[in-house]
Amino acid sequence: MTGLVLKGVGSFYTVLADDGTRHVCKARGKFRQERLSPIPGDRVEFMPGDPEGYLLSILKRRNQLIRPNIANLDRVIIVLSASVPQPDLLLCDKLLIACEINDITPIIVINKCDEQSDAAAIAEQYKDTGYKLLYTSAHEKTGLDELFVAMKGHICCFAGQSAVGKSSLLNALIPGLMLETGGLSRKTDRGRHTTRHAELIPLEDGTVLVDTPGFSLVNVAEMEPEELCNFYPDMRPYLTGCKFPGCLHITEPECSVRDALSLKKLDKQRYQRYVQFIDELEERKKHRYD
Repeated sequence: MTGLVLKGVGSFYTVLADDGTRHVCKARGKFRQERLSPIPGDRVEFMPGDPEGYLLSILKRRNQLIRPNIANLDRVIIVLSASVPQPDLLLCDKLLIACEINDITPIIVINKCDEQSDAAAIAEQYKDTGYKLLYTSAHEKTGLDELFVAMKGHICCFAGQSAVGKSSLLNALIPGLMLETGGLSRKTDRGRHTTRHAELIPLEDGTVLVDTPGFSLVNVAEMEPEELCNFYPDMRPYLTGCKFPGCLHITEPECSVRDALSLKKLDKQRYQRYVQFIDELEERKKHRYD
């Protein structure tokens, strides 16, 4: 039989078979020998059993994210807060780059728009990217219909900082789900982690949701610094006009990206985060063979 891995706890995996039945399976020893680990989102071949079956093979993955560790994603729902916690746009940009690398469609969701809101300032930085951008309030239940339509029929992962409202949005989208929500620590104003395992939640019409732990760091794939600009859709229109091949678009003369920046065709704050990524990649390159 074939099916979809919904979750893994220890050495046991819950698999949703193509016929709609659920099975608990253990991974055969060959997975350890071949250093393979099934993850949520994997399509697998398995042998059902009583009380548990066995996973036989992992079918080819279309893509994979490392944090959160999910396979075969169609959509990443990047949730930002319009109030508190302060939105981590560096994390957002890294998630967008990961989506570009893995050919996953990102949707930026600005949540908590019922509170004192910085939604417009956040949206301004992404208006030229072409990414779908939605405004929601889990508390007021606004913007949920449009979000649900964008997710329909796809495997969708919710990602972002703790306490931005990922679990609250899922609870609002799916009455009766009752995921634990954490709120903010009074002492640190930082979110408490509430989700313990990444788990797929199958809905109607082929839609599958993933609730993921809050996290603060996503490492983008290893790449040469001069490749980074290719994963910025707002920069792409200006990449062919630079005088020098391999332009990093930072200090080089006759750079069309910097010209676009000076003409305010690119957002300055998003560009500054791009420069941070270049610095990170340059530093990694220095130590690549240490």
